[in-house]
Amino acid sequence: MTSASTTDKPAVSSPDQLRTALVDQLLADHWIHTPAVESAFRKVPRHRFVPEAEWADAYANDIVGVRKNSEGQATSSVSAPWLQANMLEAARIRAGHRVLEIGSGGYNAALIAELVSPTGTITTLDIDPVVTDGATRFLAQTGYDHVQVVTADAEHLPADIVPEGGFDAILVTVDTWDLPWIDALADGGRLVAPLRLHGYHWAIGFTKRDGALHSDEPLIVCGFVAMQGDGAWNPNRRTVPGTGVRLSWEDGTPLPVDQLAPAFTREPTVAHTHVTVGGQEPFDALTLYLAGALPGFCRLSVDPDGNNGILNPPPQHWPGAAIVRGASLARLATERIGDGDDGNGLYEFVVHGYGPHGHLAAKEMADQVQHWQRNHRAALCPHITIHPLDTNAPAPSPGAAHVFVKKHTRVAIDWPTIPGTAALLTDDDGRYLLHLRSANKPIWRPGHWALLGGNTEKGETCAEAIARELDEEIGLAIPDLTGFVTLDTLDASGTFKDRVRVYRGTLNTPAHEIELHEGIQLRWTRIEEIDEMTMDPGTAAVLHAHHHADHHRKRQDTTLPVVEVREPRDHRSRSVIGAHLVLIRDGAVLLGKRHPDSAFAHSTWHLPAGHREDLESAVTCMVRETEEETGLRIPESDLSLVHVLDLLDPGSTIPRMGLFFAPSRWEGEPVVREPERCTEWRWWPLDALPEPIVEYTRVALDAISNGTFYVPMGWS
Repeated sequence: MTSASTTDKPAVSSPDQLRTALVDQLLADHWIHTPAVESAFRKVPRHRFVPEAEWADAYANDIVGVRKNSEGQATSSVSAPWLQANMLEAARIRAGHRVLEIGSGGYNAALIAELVSPTGTITTLDIDPVVTDGATRFLAQTGYDHVQVVTADAEHLPADIVPEGGFDAILVTVDTWDLPWIDALADGGRLVAPLRLHGYHWAIGFTKRDGALHSDEPLIVCGFVAMQGDGAWNPNRRTVPGTGVRLSWEDGTPLPVDQLAPAFTREPTVAHTHVTVGGQEPFDALTLYLAGALPGFCRLSVDPDGNNGILNPPPQHWPGAAIVRGASLARLATERIGDGDDGNGLYEFVVHGYGPHGHLAAKEMADQVQHWQRNHRAALCPHITIHPLDTNAPAPSPGAAHVFVKKHTRVAIDWPTIPGTAALLTDDDGRYLLHLRSANKPIWRPGHWALLGGNTEKGETCAEAIARELDEEIGLAIPDLTGFVTLDTLDASGTFKDRVRVYRGTLNTPAHEIELHEGIQLRWTRIEEIDEMTMDPGTAAVLHAHHHADHHRKRQDTTLPVVEVREPRDHRSRSVIGAHLVLIRDGAVLLGKRHPDSAFAHSTWHLPAGHREDLESAVTCMVRETEEETGLRIPESDLSLVHVLDLLDPGSTIPRMGLFFAPSRWEGEPVVREPERCTEWRWWPLDALPEPIVEYTRVALDAISNGTFYVPMGWS
């Protein structure tokens, strides 16, 4: 992550000159946009609120520390001017507004007082009486004694300070994990706060509509002193024994980590994403996306005193993105692959996998990095909606939003899909220009014939992107490019994968006269030839759509028609293989109660079980799942197959084959090692099974008791 602040100090010496230079810099860097905010910064004497600081430090574009705790951590500071300006602009404060500031110091309150004067009001609140005493004194000394200063825990906002109808704006200037102030904000009001989402800090501007907060501007990476009192955030940090590796779950359920210690005894596997980033390019949006897309997401850091060199390289500056999968872990890293255009380096995102199934966890994370690259990287910002938990707000649609449930609110993050682009170029003979993609590079559709085009870059329109891509790939500008169709690719199950905006244009240059900068070969192709070529399915679908289109019919609106292409399904019948442990002691069977948020059979009793992964045998799967879920250790040689359940779930087209194994012996007592999936283990008499219980579990246990080895279930 990067900060926009700079520590350059002007060379002039008087406070007025320093303040003028600072404001000129904020204007030049586009942190100040409006005359009102500019006027406030030019008028309020910042140095009067930090009397211990040198004038040059007071007017540097950086934070000024005011107060620290016994451990040397800052508990109060004056924020960097660039960030104060950004948040004030985002708050859209006007004369006459009623404004609350949470986190005091005096200077920012004085800026707000200038914005709301002469008819508005400003209340500034802080939990620390030393801070509020100082703010009261500084405000009085500078002529802002009409500002109301309150000493209180912001988690329990005093009711008597909230005006009728709520505040027009609330600015939070401390690092906050939650936003319990929605009810104190007027409808249509603005709330600007540095919100923590899985440990990532973002200054976000919201507008209140229909009882919820809606973001509508780009997120700004920032840092503030931590919230104190009942609203203080808990990092939920766990340390993997003997490694110095620390994992934090600020949002989500903390997972056990002791079982991860052996994972770091060997070199990791590496999954390449082929997604690159510049040395000075922030990638905070990617890490925020991964936090919502990947269950078990956490932040990974290394204790400097406990680092034994097992992570190479360890995360730099900020904790890294990671996921835990039982006894395995994957983490996001980068590898330098070049100098980059600016000389600051070009890096590839790679994922390191640790443990027996680290390669699978690494692939899972790498797939999400590539999905972000194809569909979301070019978006200026995600859209965030925050509802109070005590409302009957509609749940986000499946797959549409990432959700973080906090103490007072539910945060939903929706990532706009930004299409890639492609050019359908035709000549006067009705042929199509296609290019052959390299078969020996880790790229999309290697070795296939496809349309020219590529991804949209941040802030570009699709029209700008396709013009740039054609210039980069063939060095030509096509003057008559117009939108033709939107191509949506779905996987074999019908789940959305990516979207491409296809533009149609005309070109009559022979292929051998076009200089190709990317790919292997260009070719003018007729529609009847494509069945004989190794063709990208999406390209083939677009060519057929164009061939059969009525090009003379005029559309009544500007919406492009959609062409859907589904990746082929292998029609040979394949079953999902699941291994289930039948552990019986003194006539009672071990069952676990699934987590209330589980996608399958929530709050329902079930056997220890899991699916076969990669190329492992079913008995290996059973041993692995047993240890990952319960901590019990069972040698493969001590497992016997006691039942086979041939299951077809209602409405499903994928059969499931359940293999039920019973051990002759085991080591240990069952413990909950995956609390995000199972809340408890308990022994239940076979003749008094609990309710609710997974129905096929009941069927299998009854069959085992009756000596029936095979049962088909759900087949007509």
